[in-house]
Amino acid sequence: MKKVSKLLWVVFGAVLFLSINLLVPIISSAQNSNAANRLQTLTKADELYLTGNTAGAEKLYRQAKPPFAKETATANSIPKAITDPEQLSGAGRVYWRNATEGMQQGLTSKIFVPLKMLLEKQPEFVPAYALYAEASKKYGDQKDVIPILERGVATFPDSVELNKALIKAQEENDQWLEASIIARQFAIVYPQHPEATEFASIADKNFNRFRSKLNEQIIFQGVVGAVVGILTGDGANQAVRLAPLMLQGESAMGAQVAAAYKQQLPLIDDPSILEYVSRIGNDIANLMGRADFKYEFNVVKDNSLNAFALPGGKVFINTGAIMAANSEAELAGLLGHEIGHAVLSHGFQRITNANLLANVGQIIPFGNLISTLASLDYSRQNETQSDIIGTRVLAAAGYAADGLRNLFVTFKQQEKGQSTPAYLRTHPTSEARVRYLEEIIQRNGYNRYAFEGVQRHIEIKQKLQKILAS
Repeated sequence: MKKVSKLLWVVFGAVLFLSINLLVPIISSAQNSNAANRLQTLTKADELYLTGNTAGAEKLYRQAKPPFAKETATANSIPKAITDPEQLSGAGRVYWRNATEGMQQGLTSKIFVPLKMLLEKQPEFVPAYALYAEASKKYGDQKDVIPILERGVATFPDSVELNKALIKAQEENDQWLEASIIARQFAIVYPQHPEATEFASIADKNFNRFRSKLNEQIIFQGVVGAVVGILTGDGANQAVRLAPLMLQGESAMGAQVAAAYKQQLPLIDDPSILEYVSRIGNDIANLMGRADFKYEFNVVKDNSLNAFALPGGKVFINTGAIMAANSEAELAGLLGHEIGHAVLSHGFQRITNANLLANVGQIIPFGNLISTLASLDYSRQNETQSDIIGTRVLAAAGYAADGLRNLFVTFKQQEKGQSTPAYLRTHPTSEARVRYLEEIIQRNGYNRYAFEGVQRHIEIKQKLQKILAS
């Protein structure tokens, strides 16, 4: 009986093995067919969109693009800002009254606990963030002020009150570059806002303050480094090279580092491919508000999924990333994200905050500075800022607003069974981040049923494939 049972299991296993092997090509064929049908639908939708038939195009886009996961729940989870205490719940009004009375009386026991409870129960009440920051500055820990306001701005990026409070706190802590980034982000994301021009002016003012402070530091460190180099026989040449480079500013630095990189990297020189990438990149960059940059877009012959932007708007994108993208909108999303890093001076910020200038001319070789700029591991806040900027500008340029979100989904799918691509190591792509991008789109009402740009992108990929195979 045991032998019969064992035989049956063997037969069953063989049948199962054959069934699976027969089903795999069928499933694969079906998946390929579905993908082809989706691209066909998107191509037809693009044609309608370009002729001005946006209603007909949207109908087809919706057929090819399923709704976001938990779309309704995500949209409902976004709190609607309130500023009137009368709109609070009964308990919320009590918390707020106790906190304001505590501020007047100087009783910390009546300030922090109620405010903490209020923000936990009703995080949509904007004045609570400002009061919490004010109380922390006056009666609590100064270190809490900026994180509290950053939390408020992250929750309500369109709040003028919170943005100005955060900028003021950063200015008071001599965080000129950080203040410039916050102000520039508001000006770019909300260009039609009545105070957008004022925020742009604040961004320029604080960036100039940062440059002035940085120049003083560089001159001092450069002189010290040169003296030490002369005395020790080391570093003098590096001091001579690095100090003037940093003094010229981020645009000049990016240009020189980009020139060094172009000598080392295998670049694609096909005019049609470069024109395609540069056209998309410049359309995105023109909406970013940094006229002082001379943008440049380079295509690197490399199969890895990677891209990076140097200070001053010098962008490098690998052929692997172009081949992975399914549409012009996805590629535009990637370029928008990287340009966002450059526009918000994240690379410059990374260099100075990492104390890479602490020993200018003594320890940091020019080559190491190049490597650092090309492999920046940005903070979560930097990534969020570039996501917001990139997605907003993507929508403003007339592309499907979910281009960046879709690209991250594509990258994640292609990552399965392989080592983690360089881009995903420095740009974390979790399900949570994809949902966050979906939230950005829904929160701001960006149109994800706009131009995808499938046909032209397919043609570019086919041409690029021939170049890579040659």
